[in-house]
Amino acid sequence: MRYLKRTRLALAVVLALCLFTPTVQAKRKVHVRVFTAPDFSDFVQYDNSEELPNGFIKVDVCYKFFWFDDEMNYLGYAYQHVTGVTKAGSGNDFSALHGYGVFYSEVDGKPGTITYKIGNNWKAETNTFWAGRLSIMSGTDYFEGLKGQGELNFEMFAFELYLDYDPWA
Repeated sequence: MRYLKRTRLALAVVLALCLFTPTVQAKRKVHVRVFTAPDFSDFVQYDNSEELPNGFIKVDVCYKFFWFDDEMNYLGYAYQHVTGVTKAGSGNDFSALHGYGVFYSEVDGKPGTITYKIGNNWKAETNTFWAGRLSIMSGTDYFEGLKGQGELNFEMFAFELYLDYDPWA
């Protein structure tokens, strides 16, 4: 009898936990493509890079890019700050770069910023010099709570983003 009471109590506790514990549901990410173009009138914000005695370059730069959606509608601009080391042209090319960017929206009714981290993955098999990755860190105003990540598509000069939602839709 005592065993039956314990079993019922255990089942009641499990059932209560099932009822009151939120169910975790995987969210499907939305693919969003953002095209970038240098602001040729004001591209280099600063370049404190320096060549080292061993032939490497210590990178410390900031660039300004415009952002456009798939239909080439202007979304705003971003400043990307990049640091690290690189060496090219020697046959033993190498690149270890990372940084962050801040996007500033200029779309009416969608004010705010998106802060993201950027970095590279060296892909020796394809000799890809900057196979970039991007991870959204935070957003303000209209973009608050935005989460996602992506890669740089250099053939298209675009970010291939996978976001919780499309903030520009």
